[in-house]
Amino acid sequence: MQCSQCGIGFVRVCDFVGPKRRHSNLFREQSLGSTAAHGARMQEAPVSTVQRMHNEAIPMESERLSEQAWKQATACRGLALGVDDFATKKGHIYNTDIHDLKGGTLLDLLPGRKLDELRVYAEQHPVFRQLTPKTVVMDLAQGYHTWISECFPNAIRIADRFHVHGYVIEVVKEVRKAVQGTLAPRAKAHLKAHHRLLNPQAESLSAESKNKLDELLGYSPLLRKVWEWKEAFTSWDDHSPNVLSRNKWSLHICKIGTYVR
Repeated sequence: MQCSQCGIGFVRVCDFVGPKRRHSNLFREQSLGSTAAHGARMQEAPVSTVQRMHNEAIPMESERLSEQAWKQATACRGLALGVDDFATKKGHIYNTDIHDLKGGTLLDLLPGRKLDELRVYAEQHPVFRQLTPKTVVMDLAQGYHTWISECFPNAIRIADRFHVHGYVIEVVKEVRKAVQGTLAPRAKAHLKAHHRLLNPQAESLSAESKNKLDELLGYSPLLRKVWEWKEAFTSWDDHSPNVLSRNKWSLHICKIGTYVR
């Protein structure tokens, strides 16, 4: 601004407007609380203006949240890490994400999922090696288990339920296909048409579906044994209250698994 009498320029500082800003702090906060399009409608402002605010705020906010998440994970005594991969181009390009499961925060994203790539990340990020996780949850990929055993030898490695159960369902599927090829045409078509009844827990099925399932299992003693093994595994995973119970169920499942093989 400029004095109308002496012509000297001066600056007036207002607490509700940041330095070199054309919009108030309140306007920015309200605009950043939603998508750019929604914020623009609420504030009756151009979408490009709100989008520019988003672009300016995201790097600083991302850095702040990242520092907060790492600080929380480093201080946590019973830290539980989650490690998983996701595809940016399925079948070609994969990345790995690292989560603080108890804190509910994303710690980092790293390119690749091969063991060599994971080792490079650990070498370049000493703050990761300084974590002291009690448990690390991951899928059954050997690269992840080798990497975590190298970085955190004292951590308990847990195979997450989704992937383990997926392998169990695959076993049931393979046996079902093998049995299906030995059946008469009508029974083969019936088993193929209703094979999805083999996957969910029996207790979740309706009375009608249970009757159809029992008919499917009647086609082969082997198929029934594999299905019982799948049910036993699910019960073990759902209801074992302590280590002793889990060991008991493990022995039972191993016996059934041996019989199936």
